[in-house]
Amino acid sequence: MPTVTDPVARSDLIARINRLSPASPRQWGRMEVTQMVAHVADQLRIALRDVPVQRVRGPFRFAPLRYLIIHVLPWPKGRAKAPPEAFTTAPTQLDADRTALIALIERFASAPAAQLCPVHPLFGPVTARDWDVLSWRHLDHHLRQFGV
Repeated sequence: MPTVTDPVARSDLIARINRLSPASPRQWGRMEVTQMVAHVADQLRIALRDVPVQRVRGPFRFAPLRYLIIHVLPWPKGRAKAPPEAFTTAPTQLDADRTALIALIERFASAPAAQLCPVHPLFGPVTARDWDVLSWRHLDHHLRQFGV
């Protein structure tokens, strides 16, 4: 499984992010490209403890289901509900938001495990490995949403 901390996978993610344009058509969902970039950046901000987690809610906090969703199962297109914490930053301009996202990716990749948030607002207790896989899958999912 690719991860954000893997230099090759991270380089590929960044190259894909750099291919986004304001005209990138979405394949599913309702977000525009700038909203998506702000959203995936917020997920990394949650992992890095920049955005506080309000509370853990929902059935995904149970270990077997959490593991399956983070590591195994394919993700639905346009049907999943993200936690409100993942929509805290308003999009600005694509170039500025893209630069901020890439900086967050690099910061996440170099962060010691102890600096990552020990809980996810939907999944509950998570490990550094969970965050790494989840972050790559989340970025990949949304980059595919916009055809890159």
